Amino acid sequence: MMTIRELIESGTKKLEAARIGEAQTHCEFIAAFVLNKSRTYVRAFGQNIVYDKERAMFDDILKEKLAGRPLAHITGSAEFMGRIFDISQTVLIPRPETEELVEQAIKKISVPPRSVLDICTGSGCIAISLAFLFKSAKIVSADISKEALKVALRNAQNLNIANRIEFIESDMFDKLGGTFDFIISNPPYIPEEIISTLSPEVQCEPHIALCGGKDGLSVIKRLISSAPKYLNPGGLLALEIGCAQAEKVVKFFKDVKWQKPQIGKDISGTDRFVFARRK
Repeated sequence: MMTIRELIESGTKKLEAARIGEAQTHCEFIAAFVLNKSRTYVRAFGQNIVYDKERAMFDDILKEKLAGRPLAHITGSAEFMGRIFDISQTVLIPRPETEELVEQAIKKISVPPRSVLDICTGSGCIAISLAFLFKSAKIVSADISKEALKVALRNAQNLNIANRIEFIESDMFDKLGGTFDFIISNPPYIPEEIISTLSPEVQCEPHIALCGGKDGLSVIKRLISSAPKYLNPGGLLALEIGCAQAEKVVKFFKDVKWQKPQIGKDISGTDRFVFARRK
């Protein structure tokens, strides 16, 4: 017999030996998945016994993780801002940095927006989280990928909030109309030549959600240049960006319609977000 705590400790040691980051967090997620419980549960009730069937399932998932497969692809789900989202290989796996993007952006909003656009929506985790937060706002979730939008819609349906969100297949703003008080995006921002050097887990994710062109900035630049047309005066644009891109991205806000952009740091101290208001 083995307890939940012992199972997590055993798995953590194996992941650490393989130099896989956030080893304990991953093992807590695996334990929660096989037990059909939350991470809070497995932390609080670590003394509970794990049965052989659950231990075997844990070990099988751990082997796939050690082989370089993303945990979200193994379990088909990932957590974002306290909610569980379906994940497939057609969407980017939600990350803590994107949670920080949302958290920092909403702190800059004093009056609840009447309209919100999440562009490059992927799994829909940002749009859905904002729909729960801004209960009276019109929420639009847009992506170029039809398959990604299917996942986003399914997540909204699973969380009983699909009636609050409009899903639109669009290459950036091409199929969008109207204006918004708040536009937010986690766009592709990795330089094309860098992708092949990234971890096997990252390379399992959809290329279209990762690649920001030759310098990683082509999608971001296009988004910033088009956004003033779709933002209401005083409206906020919030973007997640790549490491070492902040200085270049700030220069894209040269249109006189923009107020001076602000840089936000992630929990590691990296310049990871850009916020700007339309004049």
